[in-house]
Amino acid sequence: MSIPHKDLFKVEEYNEHIPLSFSERPEGFVHSVFANGLNIQMGEGLFFMGTDKNGQLPFGLHLQTSDVHILVSLIRENDQVYWDHVKQTLEFKQHGITITLSKGRSFMNKLKQQPEKTEIVTQHLDAFLTVLISNDEPTGLGLDVEQFMLDYVGEIHLEQESVRRVYDLMDAAVSDDPRHIESTLRYFLGRGKGLTPSGDDHVVGLLALHTITGALSDAFVEGVKALVYHETITTDVGKEYLRYALKGEFSSAVVQIAEDLTLENPEELEDHILNLLPMGHSSGVDTSFGMLLGMLALRRTMNGR
Repeated sequence: MSIPHKDLFKVEEYNEHIPLSFSERPEGFVHSVFANGLNIQMGEGLFFMGTDKNGQLPFGLHLQTSDVHILVSLIRENDQVYWDHVKQTLEFKQHGITITLSKGRSFMNKLKQQPEKTEIVTQHLDAFLTVLISNDEPTGLGLDVEQFMLDYVGEIHLEQESVRRVYDLMDAAVSDDPRHIESTLRYFLGRGKGLTPSGDDHVVGLLALHTITGALSDAFVEGVKALVYHETITTDVGKEYLRYALKGEFSSAVVQIAEDLTLENPEELEDHILNLLPMGHSSGVDTSFGMLLGMLALRRTMNGR
C-alpha cells in the first residue's frame, strides 16, 4: 500500500510546557519508533509524539491517528529533529516533514494535593479492588491481585518472593529509613519488560496517591528522586514518567482516577479504572496496582490495618 504524500502535520494537543522545553533544547533526534508513535530526545528530555490511545501523556504531543501512521512509516530512529520557536514547528529536514503546534490545544494533567480528602480516598478501596480483581489480569511481575489480597488479609499464605517484595514496597513507601527505601527501590525500578517496566509503574501509581493525599514519607519521595535523577536505573521512557510523577504530572487516565478518589460519590470511577487497565503491555494493571498499594498503605497508617 502506498503512503500518502504529506509534508505538513498538525499537532492536535500537547502538554503546555513542551514549547518552552523545545526552545531550551532546540535540536534532538528520534529515540524510538513504534506503532502508536515515536519518542524524540531533546537534550535530556524525552517526548512522545503519537496517538492518544493511552490518554494524554505528561510529555506528549498528540496527532490524528492517520497522521501518526504516515509519520511512523517514514521516520527512523536517530533521524535528526529541529525546533523552530518562531514558527512553533518541529522539522525532520531529511524527510521534508514539518510538524506544527501553532493550532494545537495545550493541556496540563497535574494533580493537586488534597490531604483533607484522605479519608474519602480510603473509603473507595473496596470499589477500586473489586474492579482490579474482576479484571483477572496479573501484574507485569506475575502477581495475582486476588491472591495477594487474600494473603494480605491473612486468609492464605503465599510463599512467592514477589509477594514479600510488594510488602517491602508498601513499608518503604511510608518509611523514614533511607537504606530500606533505597534497597527496595533498587529492586523495583527497572524491573519488568517493556518501555515502562512494571516496577516503575507501581511507583508511579504510588506517587499518584501521594500527590493527592501526601501519604508517602518524604524520605521515600527523595529516594525515588535520587535514583531517577542521578542514576541510569531504568529505561529512558520509564525515567521520564517517574520524573513527571515526582512533579505531580501523570497521564490523563491516571489523573481521572486520582481525582475520582477525592469525591464522595465518583460515578465514573469504575469506567476510568477500566479505561486504564488495558493500556500498554501491562502498564495499566501495574499502575493501578501501585495506586492500590498506596491506598492500602494509607489505610494501614490511619487505622493499623
